[in-house]
Amino acid sequence: MRIGELSAKAGVNVQTIRFYEREKLLRKPVRTPSGYRLFLEGDLERVRFIKDSQQLGFSLKEIKELLQIHESAKSFSGGPQTKSKEWEKAFRIAQDRLELINQKIEFLKALKKPLAAVLEPPGAEKAMICPASLMARPVSGQAGKQSRKENNTASSPGKQSA
Repeated sequence: MRIGELSAKAGVNVQTIRFYEREKLLRKPVRTPSGYRLFLEGDLERVRFIKDSQQLGFSLKEIKELLQIHESAKSFSGGPQTKSKEWEKAFRIAQDRLELINQKIEFLKALKKPLAAVLEPPGAEKAMICPASLMARPVSGQAGKQSRKENNTASSPGKQSA
């Protein structure tokens, strides 16, 4: 298949395919005598794997490493111990990504609480608070509560749960 067909099937831009090729995430394709790139079904699966991995939050560097691990494990004729070391490395990369996702979830939960409190049915005091100002500095302890009280000398933001 040509690059346009590959990009359409994979749901990415043609420039994305060329970028993956330059970054060596994709193999250099065979070219026709007229210069067109020819890709295989395996290339389509690889592009889909790259996009899916990006959606999971993996960086291109991590994806490249995962692809290398996969290729070496697939082509390696050594014993199961060597293969398991490669897979352990892949699982470690995935575990690190999962930990980062969990940290982001906790951070987003901390941002959600003050924003949700401002968006509750408005009272006279809550209407004076801009939700964007709460997003810039989520409440993380006494220091955040103290600075908010100092900024709102005329009125307090009301009952906000941390």
